[in-house]
Amino acid sequence: MQEFETLIQEHFNPLYHTALRMTRNEADAKDLVQEAILKAFRNYDKFEKGTNFKAWIFKIMTHTYINQYRKKSKEPPLTDFSTVEPIYEEIVKEQPSFSLDQIELLRDQVEDEVSVALDHLPPEYRLVFLLATVEDFSYQEISEVVGCPIGTVMSRLFRARKFLKEELFSYAKERGIVRPQEGKVKP
Repeated sequence: MQEFETLIQEHFNPLYHTALRMTRNEADAKDLVQEAILKAFRNYDKFEKGTNFKAWIFKIMTHTYINQYRKKSKEPPLTDFSTVEPIYEEIVKEQPSFSLDQIELLRDQVEDEVSVALDHLPPEYRLVFLLATVEDFSYQEISEVVGCPIGTVMSRLFRARKFLKEELFSYAKERGIVRPQEGKVKP
């Protein structure tokens, strides 16, 4: 299983970054990645060697996220007892088991407005946008990961970009990225 471990290490950071954007919560992102890796490990014998491991593991993670999202939407809200009585302060203060150096670097480079705009995207648009722009997946790979036709992927990506353009237009004007009177992006 050394081969599996090597592949996971190679794709761990992109998995975690995408999970963090999907869940918008560090703990949930860690859980999602852990669950996806566990499922991938259990089914590694079904993985066809020579095919795209990255697309395969992202598909597992995406399906896991969708299933968890559906399950949570049907459950009654849970009480977070750590906010009621800080019983587990020591656990909360522990260092995370995942390295967050790259996340912190990204946070320093991306303005808050951009992060907020990404967070406002509907989940199905955000996922397609992240897979296309951050993970550099092809339409075909995204189609396989998300489990929808390429046309749907293209439509969601178009709508995500349009939404972000509208959300970030005033921000771009303030930063001088677009000309105020013409509303066009600088060359």
